[in-house]
Amino acid sequence: MRWLKIISAAGSVALGSTAAVLMVPSCFPDPALAQQDSSRVDSLQPGAAQADSAKREPGDSLEAAQQGASPFPGNDTLVKTFSENRPLNKLDRVIPTHAFRPGEKLTFTVRWKFIKAGEATMEVRDIVNLRDGVPAYHIVSTAQSAKFFDAFYKVRDEVETFLDARGLFSWKYNKRLREGGYKFDLLVDYDQANGIAQIERIRYESDEPLKVRNQERFELEIPEYVLDVLSAFYYVRTQELKIGEPIYMANHDNKRVYQLQVIIQRKERVKVDAGTFDCIMVQPRLLGEAIFKQKGELWVWLTDDEYKIPVQMKSAVAVGSITTELKKIEGVPNPIPAKVK
Repeated sequence: MRWLKIISAAGSVALGSTAAVLMVPSCFPDPALAQQDSSRVDSLQPGAAQADSAKREPGDSLEAAQQGASPFPGNDTLVKTFSENRPLNKLDRVIPTHAFRPGEKLTFTVRWKFIKAGEATMEVRDIVNLRDGVPAYHIVSTAQSAKFFDAFYKVRDEVETFLDARGLFSWKYNKRLREGGYKFDLLVDYDQANGIAQIERIRYESDEPLKVRNQERFELEIPEYVLDVLSAFYYVRTQELKIGEPIYMANHDNKRVYQLQVIIQRKERVKVDAGTFDCIMVQPRLLGEAIFKQKGELWVWLTDDEYKIPVQMKSAVAVGSITTELKKIEGVPNPIPAKVK
């Protein structure tokens, strides 16, 4: 049975690296990192877990609402604790978007060496109206472990963002982690006009049904047009990528705001289950928490055309290299220019 334990441990590490590959920190986190995050949340006072009644907005935690945890307050209930004299951000940026559209769904296989560790998806579900009728892309990324690993470390994670359809910046970001006995929600509401993010972290007990273990709410000052890590991925897809010219953007993750740098490396041809594509290889450098702090590096191959579809992603970890490969494309107009016939 020793070989089974080795494979299981390696599979868990592979799942822990999928977050970096998909640019969503903590989705399939390294178990050790998840434990570190757990210790931070558990240090909160028990009284912080009291439930409140609040109107649910699109993307709020349904499970939290059903189990008595306080869902994240709606956009209209933000409490402004920063200076009332601060001028409002104009938010007049306009970025043409031809790279993706509602209905696009990308499915990936996650592998550690020859072993399939899990599957992940990235989907532009639709365009919804948020505050004052502002249209936003509703984008969802999911990740789940393969059946073999479900017995050891079952993963069923979901991350969603609401990306302004006109200026491509974040309005809401929700992360729902279900990894073995580790269950955690991160809910973020971005008041872009006032430069404030209101954040809620909820840690649940390991048993079912869900019961709040600890809960924390806080506000964070944010720069104009800040992006969460999932929306940042889609923002990059809209940009002109030139070899040797990095792209920078304001990025938010948990309790920190920092610059995300994406280095445009070179052009390569890549073959995956979805086909063979001419690609541009980029290297994101994210200075936030979780998986990006590992010693390994991350590479992403995007189609060298107007769609910039992620085709392949690789992340180096202690036990080897984790590869995420595109296996299915839905909702993208054909022909795809970068696909080799």
